[in-house]
Amino acid sequence: MQDQRYRWGLGGGGGLWFVPAFLGLLLIVFGVLIFLVPKLLELIVAAVLVAAGCSLLGLAWHLRGRVTYRRMDDDGPGTGGPGDF
Repeated sequence: MQDQRYRWGLGGGGGLWFVPAFLGLLLIVFGVLIFLVPKLLELIVAAVLVAAGCSLLGLAWHLRGRVTYRRMDDDGPGTGGPGDF
């Protein structure tokens, strides 16, 4: 029985090499497009700012539900304070 990595030709490098290769190619394409159409740079920057703003608003909305309140004189359960029943 052959070793799995030799049979599939991965050579121990893993199968995720295409992710950074695709991102690198995408950056090159964007660079060439920005060079050819400078107006595109404004659109990309604006899109990044809008996406970052939406992400921060989503994070704030998510964290808003995590606010908890407790009495200042309550030391928690098991301490003999007002929180113990």
